[in-house]
Amino acid sequence: MTFLRVVEVLPPRFKSRRDLRGAREGLDHFTAGVRDLRGYADLILVANSKDQGYYKPDTLQVASGLKRDLRIATAPVVVVRDQNRPQFLSTVLSAFMAGMKSVMVAWGDDYPGGSASNVRDFRSLAGAIAEAARIREMAGPSASIFAPVNLNLLSSPTGASMAKGRIAAGADLLMAQPPTTDPGDTFTRHLALIDNCDLRQEVLFNVFPFKDRADVLHYERIFGWKLPRALHAAARGGRAPLLGLERDVVSRIRREGLPGVYISTRGDLGLAREILS
Repeated sequence: MTFLRVVEVLPPRFKSRRDLRGAREGLDHFTAGVRDLRGYADLILVANSKDQGYYKPDTLQVASGLKRDLRIATAPVVVVRDQNRPQFLSTVLSAFMAGMKSVMVAWGDDYPGGSASNVRDFRSLAGAIAEAARIREMAGPSASIFAPVNLNLLSSPTGASMAKGRIAAGADLLMAQPPTTDPGDTFTRHLALIDNCDLRQEVLFNVFPFKDRADVLHYERIFGWKLPRALHAAARGGRAPLLGLERDVVSRIRREGLPGVYISTRGDLGLAREILS
């Protein structure tokens, strides 16, 4: 069975109109960084950062440009929140027509404090996936659809049903959060959760590279994660012991016969090369 290495990349973002003057240069630098991932990644997943107040390029346009310029497999993250139903379906169709072999369909976090409208024409993510799957049947029958899954919810009947519903609707793989941070207790717990739901071959565990303990605390705060003691202990030693944990997680993923791994880069493409080298 082929082991799939998915690397999530974040295109450059721009805070002001002055920053936008360097957009072309920023995109060229980003493209060069993605080029260096060839040989490490089987699929480049193009997402946008969650923070507001920035100008961000369209993920489909960036994925299409990388595919064309670098001749690599790419997939855009298509967020339901930002599009009404006709526009969402148009985006999915455009991805398949552009030759994308994969797309990821995500719900999208609500914009905070009324800073923007939260537009969704679907009652659930499974509903959006089902419509994307119908587009796939017509325009890209060999393509894959990815969707997110919250591992912490799988222990409840509702969470398990939600995950299985996304597969039943047409998703091929579920990208896991929160990250699998160590090859010991956390990995064992995450593996039990997907095994109990009979999803072992449908879930990609996430490896999220942390820099140090302050970084761990920061992401616990902004994402609401409760990360394990083993990670906090390793983080006191800085990046080197954290890298060791991340590589050990990837090794165990391979040993357990899981379908692949989902690597976050946080905008630093070199982190994926470190982990997968």
